Amino acid sequence: MTHLEKLNNIPQNIDLMAGIDMSGNLKHLFKSPSKVPGYMFLLCFQGTCSITVHLTQYAMKKGTLLILLPDLYFQILEQSEDCRFIFAGFATELVRSSSLFSKSIEYTPFIFEKPVMQLDRKGSRLIYDYIRVIIKARSVACCTITQEQSALTFTQMILGLGNLIKNGKSVNQQYNRNQEIVKELVRTVVMNYHTERNVSFYAEKMHLSPQHLSTTIKKITGKTLTDIISSFIINDAKAKLKSTEMTIQEIAYSLNFPDISFFGKYFKRYTGMSPKQYRNTEL
Repeated sequence: MTHLEKLNNIPQNIDLMAGIDMSGNLKHLFKSPSKVPGYMFLLCFQGTCSITVHLTQYAMKKGTLLILLPDLYFQILEQSEDCRFIFAGFATELVRSSSLFSKSIEYTPFIFEKPVMQLDRKGSRLIYDYIRVIIKARSVACCTITQEQSALTFTQMILGLGNLIKNGKSVNQQYNRNQEIVKELVRTVVMNYHTERNVSFYAEKMHLSPQHLSTTIKKITGKTLTDIISSFIINDAKAKLKSTEMTIQEIAYSLNFPDISFFGKYFKRYTGMSPKQYRNTEL
């Protein structure tokens, strides 16, 4: 693993990173809550550690897999001297391309509610060996991993782990009522964000008052309900702007905006630029 002093030192043109953390560099990078700069699979294959993902604390040990979504806050609180990680990270823009976004979004609610999974010995070894192959491929001077290969690698990992997540083979976690509300909310947003942006719609769907739902979501996630809804909409819009030939008007209609003007104002509110400006920016 290349030693990094800061997360923003990660090269912007890399779609896939992989490595084994032998020196505690990850602990240094995430010593305080920091946004994950991409989509990350992190396997603990030795020792123990204590972490937080979006302010929720978890324990990791040998065989524990952590799946981190882009922009979540991650922190390593403590780790034993013998703690070792192997990881694979994928660029946010790669994952948000239209083809990969459609694959990963199906599993987002499950990962959001269960980012930490305890794998059995065979499962852990499979992930370890798979990432080792990625590391070896990147280390060969004549072997350049293309964007297409990175996309295929991500697809294999997310679909394989998706089956494990959906089948409930990871460690069962007990949720209090507030956490159950967050879990249900994310699932509901995934199913309806294409057509619904109104807070009252989601509150009615979940049989809660808008105020109670909003307060609970803010307390548990640190985000407003509007932020969560808009993140799905904006990510979908970004993927379509960068990875499809759809016109901006077609994208606006696909996300149930009444016209291109309304969509443009909404998009700029959350990104700081117009849809056209975003489409023309370099990745």
